[in-house]
Amino acid sequence: FATESTHQSDYCIKKVSQMKFKSDEPSDFVKNDDKPIVFFDVEVFPNLFVVVYKAEGDDTTPVKLINPKPSEIEPLLKFRLVGFNNRKYDNHILYARYIGYSCARLYQLSQDIIERKTGFFGEAYNISYTDIYDFAAKKQSLKKWEIELGIHHQELGLPWNKPVEESLWVKVADYCVNDVLATEA
Repeated sequence: FATESTHQSDYCIKKVSQMKFKSDEPSDFVKNDDKPIVFFDVEVFPNLFVVVYKAEGDDTTPVKLINPKPSEIEPLLKFRLVGFNNRKYDNHILYARYIGYSCARLYQLSQDIIERKTGFFGEAYNISYTDIYDFAAKKQSLKKWEIELGIHHQELGLPWNKPVEESLWVKVADYCVNDVLATEA
């Protein structure tokens, strides 16, 4: 309803994100102890939002979601999600898409998180099972871990603040796949 507002969409979405909802019934949404561990990563550009994920130990190609709808994000939230530095970034981006943020709004949120350290959702911190960065003995970027562990290291080579040509969307998804594989490693 908030995202469909024709005059006050931003205001409505912000208000919904601040609302505290309670049900008479306990939620099964957070009961995922028996669900598989799933590694994930996200990438955000002004016109592109990519989510890639894979189940632990699964040798098939990771799932790539390009500009997924909020309804495509919901099933992912039922797994035990594991990422790298996700509690400070990816979780909030994923949650924002889940509640209906457009690609343009996701990009603005990304900039707010990176540049101003604002825009966080309280609910988003705990949508993941864990964040590898939180318990890593050595605090360094995933790219530095790739080099140190001798696993495939890949740079994207596209400016993060510019729209991505549609012909390059799969390239961005493949870059994200590399980060998911590195996170699992």
